[in-house]
Amino acid sequence: MAIIETDIVIALASKKDVHHNEVKKLLEKVNVLLSPYTLIELDLIILSGNLVVKIPDFYDALNDTFRYYNVSILPPDTSHLNTAWLIRKKYGLTFFDSLHAATALERKDILISYDKRYAIVKNLKYVHPSSYKI
Repeated sequence: MAIIETDIVIALASKKDVHHNEVKKLLEKVNVLLSPYTLIELDLIILSGNLVVKIPDFYDALNDTFRYYNVSILPPDTSHLNTAWLIRKKYGLTFFDSLHAATALERKDILISYDKRYAIVKNLKYVHPSSYKI
């Protein structure tokens, strides 16, 4: 399976995003799972004012979009936290990026993201969306 994270969700949610159409095409062809930490990260981005949306309409539409594309949200796990600590220490990834990477590593899944920093994490199967082979 493949896991997506926050940058994919933001691109999907915003028609003005340069990656919007690419993400739509990807999700039409690939069944994906959502990192369990994406919704928390997304909410913090909204709270910070870096993403301006109308609540609760945004989350209602996002829920409908996930259903439309058959995106399932993974449950959090304490093992993700342990692995994320190690990833942050070794590779310097951000808090949420380390959690997304840890989730994919623990599950042995592919992580699809526009963030190329994931490529430095040993044993992580990272794929840029434009390179994902359908």
